[in-house]
Amino acid sequence: SVRLALILPILAGTAMLAIDGSRVFHLQTALQKGADALALAGAAELDRKPDSITRANAAIANMVVNKDKFGPGAAASITTSSIRYLSSLPTSDASAVAGSNVTTDPTLAHYVEVTVTPVTSTSIFPVTFADGRQTATGRAKAVAGFDAVACQFTPMFICNPWEGTGTDLFAAVQDPTLRRRQIKLQSGAGGTAQYFPGNYGWLDSPTLGNGATALRDALASVSPSACFIQNGVSTQTGNVANADDALNTRFDLWGGPYNNANNNSGYRPALNVRKGYVAGKGKNGACSPTNTNTNPIYPAASNDNQLGRDSAYPYAGGRMGNGTWDFVSYWANNFGGAAPNGWSNVSANLPPRYDVYRYEIDNAKTSLAAVKGNAKGEVGTPACYSGGGVSDTPDRRVLYAAIIDCTNLSVHGNSGGPLAVKAFGKFFLTEPVTGGNIYSELIGVVEPGSDPTSVVKDMVQLYR
Repeated sequence: SVRLALILPILAGTAMLAIDGSRVFHLQTALQKGADALALAGAAELDRKPDSITRANAAIANMVVNKDKFGPGAAASITTSSIRYLSSLPTSDASAVAGSNVTTDPTLAHYVEVTVTPVTSTSIFPVTFADGRQTATGRAKAVAGFDAVACQFTPMFICNPWEGTGTDLFAAVQDPTLRRRQIKLQSGAGGTAQYFPGNYGWLDSPTLGNGATALRDALASVSPSACFIQNGVSTQTGNVANADDALNTRFDLWGGPYNNANNNSGYRPALNVRKGYVAGKGKNGACSPTNTNTNPIYPAASNDNQLGRDSAYPYAGGRMGNGTWDFVSYWANNFGGAAPNGWSNVSANLPPRYDVYRYEIDNAKTSLAAVKGNAKGEVGTPACYSGGGVSDTPDRRVLYAAIIDCTNLSVHGNSGGPLAVKAFGKFFLTEPVTGGNIYSELIGVVEPGSDPTSVVKDMVQLYR
C-alpha cells in the first residue's frame, strides 16, 4: 500500500501530462491541416490570368472552415495571419522563402504560402509541460502550387503577340475584332523566322521521341504523343525539314514524306479544306502541291477564293496583322448571294475567318463548288484522302501551341528552357503552309474540359 501510495501521484501526473500532450498534438495537427487546405484552395486559382490572385484570396477567405475546440475556451476557426504569392521556390526545401521568390503579379504567381494565426492552448490539469510552461502555442504554414499538363498536343510554341501591348491575352481571345488578326506561327524559313537564337517555334517533349522526324510526324498526326507542363517547356532548336508537308496533310495536300500517305487515317484532313487551290491534271486533281501538272495559286493575297490575308502586319514585329481581310470577295467567289449573319467588310461586321470556316461546316456549305474566281469549281470536302473516318473531332484545321512571354526570357532560364507557359493556345490554320509561313488566327486557350481534342489537366499540390 505504501508503494501504491508512492506510485499513484506519478501515474496520475503522467496520465494528465499525456492528456495535455495529446491536446497539443491535436492542436498542431489541426492547424497544419487547416494551413494545407487553405493553401490548396488558393493554389487552385493560380492559372496565370490577371485576376488569379483576386480569386485565390477569395477562395482562401470563403473556404468552409469547421470550428475546432483547441482548449477549455470557446471553439474557434483557423484563420490566416499572412498570405504570400510566389513566382518560384527556393532550390532547397531547407531554405526559407526569400523576397526574390515573392511576387504580386498574378500572371507570375505559381504558388501561394499561407501562414495561419497561432493558437495557444492552456493545460487542463495543474501540471506543466516538459519546459515548465502551462501553455503551448501551435503554428503552421503551407505552400501549394498550380500547374497544368497538356497532352495530345502539337509540339509548337509562339511568343505572346499581346505581351507589352496593354491588351491581355485572355481578353483578346474574347474579342472578335482582335481574334481575326492573323498571326504568323512561323514567319518564313530563314533567320527572321527565329523567335530567339536557334528557336523556330518547336517544342521538345520526352513523350514524343527524339529527332526532327518524330516532331514532323507530330505536326501531321491526329493524336500526337507529346505532353507539356505549364510551369516549364523545353524548346527544340533548329528548323524541321518537311514541316510544311506535315501540316498540309490537314488540307488534303500530300507531298514530301506524305506523298503516299493519303490513305492513312492517322493523318486525315479536315472536314473543310477549301483553300483556293485550282484543280490540275495531277494525282486526283489538286492533291500534291509538288506535282508539276497542278496549278496551285495559293498563297496569294489576291486569291479571293481562299480566306484572305490581312492587309498589313504592323504588330508583334510583323508577325501579327491588323485583322482587315476581304470577306466580301471570298464569299461572293465561293458561294454568291447574300452573306449570312450580316457579315461584311465593314469593321464592325467583319468576322474572324474561323467563324466563316465553321459556318460552312455547320450549314452544309462545304460540298458546294466555288461559283467564280481563280478557283472556280473547287469544293471544301477532301478529294484526295482515302483513309476513311473523316471527322470533326479533332478539328484538323486547329493547331495547339504554348504561348510564352518572351520579352524577358532571363526570368525563365536560358533559351532552351524550361520556359514558363502563359497559356496553351488554339490556332486556326487559315491557309496551307508554304515556305515556312504558318498563317493562323488565335481562337482560344485550352482549359480543362474546354476542348475534346487535347487532354489538359490542372494539378494542384502541396510543396511545403
